[in-house]
Amino acid sequence: MDPIGLRFDDVAELYDRVRPHYPDELFADLAALTGARPGTTVLEVGCGPGQATRGLLARGWRVRAVEPGETMAARARENFAGRPFTVDVSRFEDWDPDGATFDLLFSATAYHWVDPAVRWTKAAAVTGAIGLATNRTVAGGQFDDVYRASADLHARYGHEIEFGIPQTAGSILDEIHATRHDIGAVWAGADPKSGPSLAGPLFTPPELRSYEWETTYDTADAVALLSTYSPYLRVPAERRARLLDGIADIVDRDFGGTVTRRYLGVLAVAKRR
Repeated sequence: MDPIGLRFDDVAELYDRVRPHYPDELFADLAALTGARPGTTVLEVGCGPGQATRGLLARGWRVRAVEPGETMAARARENFAGRPFTVDVSRFEDWDPDGATFDLLFSATAYHWVDPAVRWTKAAAVTGAIGLATNRTVAGGQFDDVYRASADLHARYGHEIEFGIPQTAGSILDEIHATRHDIGAVWAGADPKSGPSLAGPLFTPPELRSYEWETTYDTADAVALLSTYSPYLRVPAERRARLLDGIADIVDRDFGGTVTRRYLGVLAVAKRR
């Protein structure tokens, strides 16, 4: 895992509060595509504080998670106390299943952190099916205008950030559907941080589902959301504070204190051959 991934522990409370959850339809589709029923055992890779775990547990599934961040794991334990949920603090690459196998391996906006060298082989060793989900920010929300208005701020205080307006949902879907022969190729398009890493003969070509939706953030939550993303966490704290303060001023002054952000949810499900 890139060490920056462990920095999410520093913003665990904000992450829990402002990171988007996943549409209910995604979990209904996950159940339909895998045949999962109440009591299904799920290994969740990179649960964080539980943005997607809520949807898994709501289906009556039993979840064991692997999460490298101690603070994130502790927050997940607190969120799901009394539910059929356990979490091991470990990177998936280092985690020892000790002979355990699962009906389904699931990961939401986290599988790109897993080392490509073991990403598919380890999954195939512990499960009969894999489901990957992500929420991708896409063009169409007011955040696009915030980014345009803050271009100078980003250049001054956040030059490390690869700055630009998000792709359209349509262009992303065209890209991933063109590579649907392999879940690894699909995931490189759905979640570009994954990089190229083919599953090859280990898994069947994936079934794909997508969901477009948007949500509204007030100024505080809009800035908090940005502060939980890895490109912003890479910016040194003093410059990051100046950048986020400037963005907050823009949202208050030019957008009346609320902005919308548009998302494309993607689900890919493949079976072990």
